[in-house]
Amino acid sequence: MQLQEVLQIAAFVPSYINGLGQGLEIYYRNGNVVSHAVSLHSFICRMARVFAVNVQEARRRYAPLVGKKNLIPLVLEPFLVYVPIKVRTPLISGDPAYGYFRLRSVLQVVEAPGSCTLLLEGGQQISVIQSARTVGTRLRSARKLEVHALEQLCQVMESESCAMFLCRKMHGSPKQ
Repeated sequence: MQLQEVLQIAAFVPSYINGLGQGLEIYYRNGNVVSHAVSLHSFICRMARVFAVNVQEARRRYAPLVGKKNLIPLVLEPFLVYVPIKVRTPLISGDPAYGYFRLRSVLQVVEAPGSCTLLLEGGQQISVIQSARTVGTRLRSARKLEVHALEQLCQVMESESCAMFLCRKMHGSPKQ
């Protein structure tokens, strides 16, 4: 997996692929959707390897910040945070139920009775089996981790450099 591919991923959700069994549907920010016969765990490890992130250590570090031990958002970089949201009821015990959605790719949460639909930046709509309230809570936790990651980055950088970096990341290049 290459950096440019990871940067284009809006979401990845577990799915059952006919003839292959367990796999993933990968939703890209440009609207494309691709199925892969790979486990969720393996895919997360591949993504983390691109950024030299130890997933287990990151979960231990971020759990106290969100006040949870499980279902911790996946923080790869300050602006690359993936939020776990329940997308299905597994047919077999041990199969994954949660997909991961890039925080900045979720444009809208549309409420429905007992569930909701997420609108992604590629125009895709994914129905999830959690309430809009629960999804909102998960998104807020992920934003909290994003801010924490940005604060850590700014501690390493000079304050002026950090301000310019954040300006470019959030609004495009600053006008000269």
